[in-house]
Amino acid sequence: MDKPTDTPPSTRASGAEDLRLLRFFSTASLVAFLVVAVLLGYVFKTLSVDNLVNGYQSEHVNHARIIANETWDDHFDPLITITAPLPSDQLAASPHIAEIDQHIKKLLEGTKIFKIKVYDLKGRTIYSTDLRQIGQDKSANAGVIAALQGQSSSALVHHDQLSTFEGELTNQDMVESYIPRFDPATGQVTGVFEIYRDATGLVKEIRKRQIELVGAVIGLLALLYLVVFSIVKRAQDKLTAQGRERQKVQAALAEAEERWKFALEGSGDGVWDRNLTSGEVVFSSRYKEMYGFSDADLADRNEPWDARVHPDDLPQVLADRDAYFRGATSTYVSERRMQSKNGSWKWVQSRGMVVSRDAQGRPLRMIGTHSDISERHAREQELQLSSTVLQTVDEAVTVTDADNTIVSVNPAFTIITGYTQRDVIGKTPSLLASGTHDRAFYQDMWQQINTQGGWHGEIRNRRKSGQLYVEWLSIKRVCDTKGQVTHYVAVFSDISERKASEERMHHLAHYDVLTDLPNRVLFGDRLTQAIASAQRDNRHLALMFIDLDKFKPVNDELGHPAGDQLLRAVAKRLRQCVLRDSDTVARVGGDEFVVMLHDVESEQDAMTVATKIRAALEQPFELGEHTVSISSSVGVAMFPQHGANESALVKNADIAMYHAKDAGRNRVQFFHDGLSASE
Repeated sequence: MDKPTDTPPSTRASGAEDLRLLRFFSTASLVAFLVVAVLLGYVFKTLSVDNLVNGYQSEHVNHARIIANETWDDHFDPLITITAPLPSDQLAASPHIAEIDQHIKKLLEGTKIFKIKVYDLKGRTIYSTDLRQIGQDKSANAGVIAALQGQSSSALVHHDQLSTFEGELTNQDMVESYIPRFDPATGQVTGVFEIYRDATGLVKEIRKRQIELVGAVIGLLALLYLVVFSIVKRAQDKLTAQGRERQKVQAALAEAEERWKFALEGSGDGVWDRNLTSGEVVFSSRYKEMYGFSDADLADRNEPWDARVHPDDLPQVLADRDAYFRGATSTYVSERRMQSKNGSWKWVQSRGMVVSRDAQGRPLRMIGTHSDISERHAREQELQLSSTVLQTVDEAVTVTDADNTIVSVNPAFTIITGYTQRDVIGKTPSLLASGTHDRAFYQDMWQQINTQGGWHGEIRNRRKSGQLYVEWLSIKRVCDTKGQVTHYVAVFSDISERKASEERMHHLAHYDVLTDLPNRVLFGDRLTQAIASAQRDNRHLALMFIDLDKFKPVNDELGHPAGDQLLRAVAKRLRQCVLRDSDTVARVGGDEFVVMLHDVESEQDAMTVATKIRAALEQPFELGEHTVSISSSVGVAMFPQHGANESALVKNADIAMYHAKDAGRNRVQFFHDGLSASE
């Protein structure tokens, strides 16, 4: 891998380059200083002119007020009134002009104002110290327009320069101002003064100071230039000396280069050595072996630097290399896919450094290595895929360490629980506990996790908002190669809606939709359990069948909505008559209800409740705009006297109810052996 070292630039070439650099600096500095001086002069002149105009405008406003106070009411106001109907070419013929002109010129004595003009509200010149201008129409003059709107304006006009207001060449330096005259009583504009003031002396003074300022700035900048030039010259001399020293260092570096190459070969990396000017490249034996080439396949040759780089990776490779060459990065490191001899692609990490540069700092030669990172890249892709799956799944995932401290959660965890990653990292999952599970529940859970490696089931937890929810939780234990627990992974999903739906379906299957009372199915189940309990404890229970009298006419006359409202009201009164939670009120048919009383001591106790029910249903019902009165027929059977099982007890209570209806309705009938279904 030996190759000749680069020839360092000559001292003469370096000296010529240094001279060109100083010349460039000198020229650029002088131009910059002159530009700065001119700009400062321009800024000074602009600010001075602005101050002059503003000061004169203030003085002109005061002059206008003095002249108005002295002349307006007695001269100009009558003049405006008299000349209002006259055409413009007759304004100068007004006999008042001569008197006003004499008065105005007397007021101007001792001032630098050399001309005054007065305009009426039409923009016509009704008076001017230059009598030739009386009658001129200035309604389109920008200054007159602004003054008629109540705004004062001024401008500096230089000798032989076109006035922006009048549109005429001036024969001297002057300031012209347009001042509105306001009526003291109404505050309305009644006319406009135009005042001309000689500014020749002040303009000359401004120009003189501008020239002095520019001269002083140029002198100071010239002094500064000499100081900076001296500093740059000394720095340039030092850089030249450093360049010579660098050449010596490069020579010493070339001597150690081969030893560095051998060390790299020993590390298992492939070494490349590229001449950046000619394109010649030298590859080490390990480099060729890495890509499946023989020594003859990749002999020393000119090869495009990126000939075997994967097209998708090439833009990033070029960006990494450019950043290193520009000095944006201190080292050159780039990962890419490279094509092997058999056409397959291999992930490699390329490292390199520039070992030689020309006098301008451009890289001439670069040496580096290729390391095979295919296995590492494959593992990183697997981890990236796992991380992507973890971040996108709908199930919440919680990872804790061996002490059950949370170390990671995914976005779904925040969506379900409301806790952010910052809220839970470093804490235990117990912050989700709802308090609805006892200690035994959690002990059983951890016993299964520790003995069987995992646990799954339903659990009720609490969100950050305090709301309870039901989740399906699966916990797995993670161990290292030695069998020691390193982590626990919990995956859960919110099944609150599914559980709520199941509960709604269960409710619909066991409760009457209209009255929300237990239906025939749930009543039958409760009756079976109640009889079994009564048999076990040797107790009695009472079963009442209740049929509403006169219900059909309500449906026929008032309609089914009224009938439904009546049934709900009946259900409410029945609940109020049966106060114990162990007793049951159910609807088993259209207008048929049943009441089951647990633990009844005697028939008299049952009769008391039945009579209470009959009396309650006998009271009128308010159904919107209608008042309805009905009654009820109640049949009562006692366990075990009137039936030792469910079917017998239900049958006999039903028989007693029908006998109550046959006996005239609105009554309570207890079953006895003399009653039969055929009667």
